[in-house]
Amino acid sequence: MVVDTIRTLWSEPSVSDPPARTWRDWALVAALTPAAIIEAVLRDDLVWRATSLVVCLAMVPLVLWRRSRPLATTVVAFGLVAIVDIVAIANDVEWEGLNSTAVLLLLPYALFRWGSGRGAAVGLVAMVVVAVLSGFDASNSAGDVVGGVLVLLLTAAVGTAVRYQDTIRLREMDQIKLRERGQLARELHDSVAHHVSAIAIQAQAGRTLADTDPDAAVNALE
Repeated sequence: MVVDTIRTLWSEPSVSDPPARTWRDWALVAALTPAAIIEAVLRDDLVWRATSLVVCLAMVPLVLWRRSRPLATTVVAFGLVAIVDIVAIANDVEWEGLNSTAVLLLLPYALFRWGSGRGAAVGLVAMVVVAVLSGFDASNSAGDVVGGVLVLLLTAAVGTAVRYQDTIRLREMDQIKLRERGQLARELHDSVAHHVSAIAIQAQAGRTLADTDPDAAVNALE
């Protein structure tokens, strides 16, 4: 049962018609960009200030493609964070980046909401890698790492729940359409059957009257 479930999730295709980009996406990018710059300028506890700002500004535009390219945006964003984490670990630097990088949470949601099953598995690996690397940071406790993983998993779970709720709704609509088509077919069948029966009765009446009353027979056949 578990193997079948995993196989089903793995073969799940991506959503064929994800929502198009809207003005809200552009507004989000327009709001996050200056917010990241302001945070980078005002915070005095940042390590690698310029790097933190560049990483955040590189992530922000990815939200524009999170629906149409959920796997690519997730891998790029988390891969970028993983690279900086590796460099920081190698240089014994406690790097945490900007708070504005919380926009990253939109990507796991989008991946599990609109991506394929294989894509979700690959993206999950990228998230786990970043979570493991964050554990090498002395400023992060085990609780911080576990909490971060739980937040990512919760975001992915919400995306999955919304996806399957929408799938169930579409299936219910398809079932309603099938029932309506069946009802229409029955009504058409009954109507045709009624008219055919009436034609047969009129024809029989015409045959009966043909010998005794030809005019009535002609009227019946008409």
